[in-house]
Amino acid sequence: MLRALRQAASARARIAQIFRAGIARSGPAHAPRLALDFFLRSPAGQSLRMRLGRARPGEFKEYTAELPAGFPAQRVAVRLSIPALPRSRIFEFTEHAGDLVLAVSKGGFAISHDLGASWTFVRIQGYGGHQFLHVKSMGDGEYLAQAVRPDWNRRGRRRVDILVVDDRGNVRAQNRIDGSPWHACRAVDLKNGTLMYAEYPYDVAASMGARFSSRVFRSRDRGRSWNAVFEQSGTDVRHFHFLQARPGVPGEWWLTSGDKPAESHIWVSRDDGDTWESLTDSFGDQVAIDGVTYPRAIFRLTDLVWDGTDVLWGTDDLLQGTKKDTAGPRVFKSPATGKLIPRVIGRCRWPVRNIVDVGDVFLLMTQGSIRPDARPEEKRPGVFLAPKHAAPVHDVVHLFDAEIHSAIRTAFTYSKASRAAKDGVFFTARSGTDIFPYGHKILKWEVWFS
Repeated sequence: MLRALRQAASARARIAQIFRAGIARSGPAHAPRLALDFFLRSPAGQSLRMRLGRARPGEFKEYTAELPAGFPAQRVAVRLSIPALPRSRIFEFTEHAGDLVLAVSKGGFAISHDLGASWTFVRIQGYGGHQFLHVKSMGDGEYLAQAVRPDWNRRGRRRVDILVVDDRGNVRAQNRIDGSPWHACRAVDLKNGTLMYAEYPYDVAASMGARFSSRVFRSRDRGRSWNAVFEQSGTDVRHFHFLQARPGVPGEWWLTSGDKPAESHIWVSRDDGDTWESLTDSFGDQVAIDGVTYPRAIFRLTDLVWDGTDVLWGTDDLLQGTKKDTAGPRVFKSPATGKLIPRVIGRCRWPVRNIVDVGDVFLLMTQGSIRPDARPEEKRPGVFLAPKHAAPVHDVVHLFDAEIHSAIRTAFTYSKASRAAKDGVFFTARSGTDIFPYGHKILKWEVWFS
């Protein structure tokens, strides 16, 4: 009973802190709207709206755009919808590969084997009260999951349960690590028997000297045991954003960190995590590209893709301090072998969150405005298109801005998206009020060209 009261008091204090920060950004006049928005975006508010709201199966939003010369088509259409998961709880997207789609919730996760057409809830035995943060398929009917107790402290280091489970809810292996979970589905990967994830501490308010270190953990036995193979102190980086094996190159993994310019790095391992080489230590505080000087925050990113022998990323930063050009997020491309030689191939309005392979093109998604004084239309996240194997002069094309139904700023996909589309279909996370006013925190994207 005492523990429950402490949990409730902690939750109320945290909500009050977030609300006061919102009032400080937006002003007292917006207090009633912010209070309503906070409730509607909370699990309780979303659950209430889903229970009381009128079911509208098949509802979707559709966007179209004309494409300039140089793209493989003249026109693109994008249809967005929320998959028909059970309405008894809130689910959030966590992974998609092929026909398999996963979404996490309290007590377990939902699984679809038919690209989101039908779903089964997998209740994990002994973890009914835990919140499942991430689930990754490892093949052969096994899944790697990270779960935390209901009283977890989002902004401090806590014990994270790392489980190996099957699709019947059985726990095949369990580890409890004093540390932080990974950021999103781009910060965990499995390749040729090597499984690794990168930590994402949330200690935002702590001084740099008090921040926790960020580590890369590796397993060679499908999640049964773990060892830290790389570590950066809290004075060097805030947290890791991205850790993925490079397709087609055995043993090669790429790792990134942020958030301040001096904390923004890219490392590569060519031996499955035994050793790590910095690709960005040779760059100073300023990076000159084609007569423009950028802060080294060009290396702050939450997603990255390989395009043949090149690597492509969008900045998770506004690049304030850019000289001889306006500030704002950029999309960069560089050779992926040897020294990085970034070149600009486009720009976006807000920081880039995800990049998805959609056949002959990449689809880029940004978050909404991070400015507290932004107008409602400025708070909308953007969706962009970039052709593969493009000439350096070809710019990224803006397709549309996503609708939002809240005055609160949104990170849109929250860095959670499919790696690649299957027959033009992929999935992302969303806040409970992006695109649609309520519903599960998952979007199904259908993309086709003509």
